[in-house]
Order: sequence, then structure tokens, then C-alpha cells
Amino acid sequence: MTEKRLTVNDITSDQLDALYERLEYAAHVAADERDRAFKAERRADEAEEQRDGAYRERGHLVALVAGGLAEQAVIAPAPDVTEPGWQILYITLHDRQCSWHIAPKDAPLFEFLDHVTADDPRAQWDGHTTEAKYEHIAQLARALGTPGPFREEQPAGS
Repeated sequence: MTEKRLTVNDITSDQLDALYERLEYAAHVAADERDRAFKAERRADEAEEQRDGAYRERGHLVALVAGGLAEQAVIAPAPDVTEPGWQILYITLHDRQCSWHIAPKDAPLFEFLDHVTADDPRAQWDGHTTEAKYEHIAQLARALGTPGPFREEQPAGS
């Protein structure tokens, strides 16, 4: 059953008060939802800023490495990213390819490198995984005697 629609001529003051209470409750719920949505958007913006900051820091470090190995490094458009301006840096470290996606904001850090087209032979991904890339870097660091987290863990008491 549906309730009979009230009209101005037959609504009682108690019914009108009940309608105003429902309206106030609905307005309160809507305000809470707007507040939650605003806070969620703010958290998302902060997370994006943190992510972009981490990419920027990584970009500086990778640019430093690429600067020291500029003859073994090229940068090319990223064919696997639909957003314009993304590039991929390819560096050959001891006969093994390492690559990093470079955000458009970080492109100026790599202006000094040879920029090539995506079909350049030096810009062809060899299929390495992120894990394999960083394991190769860790092996190079250990070979250089780099102290710190690149050293293999020694069993206790050895």
C-alpha cells in the first residue's frame, strides 16, 4: 500500500513537523556524505602528491646514473602508456638492460640523453622484470663491494 499524498488542505501540523524532521535528517546525511567525499578526494590528492614525489626522487637518482653512463643510455617514448609524454629510459649495465618509465614531469631531468624513437633498436625492451632488474643492480653493487643493503645476509654466528 502507498500512503495517501498529503495536500496543503489536509496536512496536520504534526505531519508537517514529521516532514520537516525527515528533510532535516536527509540534509544532515547529505552533508555527511559531501564531507566524506571531500575528505576522500583530499586523501587521494595527498597520496598522488606522495607518489609523484617518490617518482621525482627516483628520477633524480636514475638521471644521476644515466649521466654517468650516457653512452649506454637512451630515452624513448613509452609505447605501453596511453598518457602523453611518458618515456622509457634504457641503460645497459654490464651487458644487461635496465629500464625505467619516466613521467612527463621528470622529462627535463633526462634532456642530456640521446632521445630516440620507440622503434630504435636500443629502445627495445628485452623482457626483464622489475625484480630481475633490481637483482642485477644488487649483484653489481655487491661486486663493487658496496656496503649496506646490497650485501647478502650472513647467517647468525658466521
